[in-house]
Amino acid sequence: MNKTAWRGLLVALFVPIGSYFIVKLLGEDAVQMPPKYFADSVVTNIKDGKTTYDTAWHSIPDFTFTNHLGKPQSLHELEGKIVVVNTFFTRCPNICPGLTRNIKKLQKSFENPKRKKFGDTSVVYFLSLSIDPERDSVAALKKWADRFFVNSDSWSLMTGDKQTIYNLLLNDFKLATQDGEGVDSNFIHSEKVMLLDRNRVVRGFYNGLDSVDMGKLAGDIGKLYLEKDRRKPSIFRQYIPLIPVLATIPLILFIVMFFLNRNRKKEQF
Repeated sequence: MNKTAWRGLLVALFVPIGSYFIVKLLGEDAVQMPPKYFADSVVTNIKDGKTTYDTAWHSIPDFTFTNHLGKPQSLHELEGKIVVVNTFFTRCPNICPGLTRNIKKLQKSFENPKRKKFGDTSVVYFLSLSIDPERDSVAALKKWADRFFVNSDSWSLMTGDKQTIYNLLLNDFKLATQDGEGVDSNFIHSEKVMLLDRNRVVRGFYNGLDSVDMGKLAGDIGKLYLEKDRRKPSIFRQYIPLIPVLATIPLILFIVMFFLNRNRKKEQF
């Protein structure tokens, strides 16, 4: 086998492998993913002298409220979507209008008209929970939605039982831990916008009146969209049995080239 053939074989063998390890090493922590909030439990495992931690993150439980179209809607219906949640009330004179306008801008930036024919306009869904549900009727919510040109394909304004909504915000979203003394358990009024991943784990709190914070929220939505769901098996799992076969191909090529080259030398003599 001449030197050119040897070099070609070495390139074919080691370049893909080397490239894989370079990308793997340099790619780790290259993108800072949004953190997960509120662990339910942490289990410490010690094996072979190494300590690992298995964390069970708090997941927002399913709930059902009535949206601005007068239809019951649950969180479970949004399975597979990233969800952005905020609070508001229609009699709010200052914070809520500005907050709603900013969310409208965010919603518009994620709309994809090409997907409308499939009944899905976005990878993210927006939920606005009324903190004054006793006065925020379906009609009041619809009026608010029309005022701000809410796209009902991926945004719902919701009303329901006040105690249920407040328990959800205080005990599951733990809004008081983010707003501190600014949260009144009798009347929650916050500009915070909350981000949920596909597993309903809280991944961020943002100031809905701050353009920089809303820009960060947009970026974090994009990151979560690309995040792999570890609970689902890889699409490549079915090809695992083929790995040994694929690994032997370079060896077979090497042996074939070796004997071909050897036979050529014999024919020359």
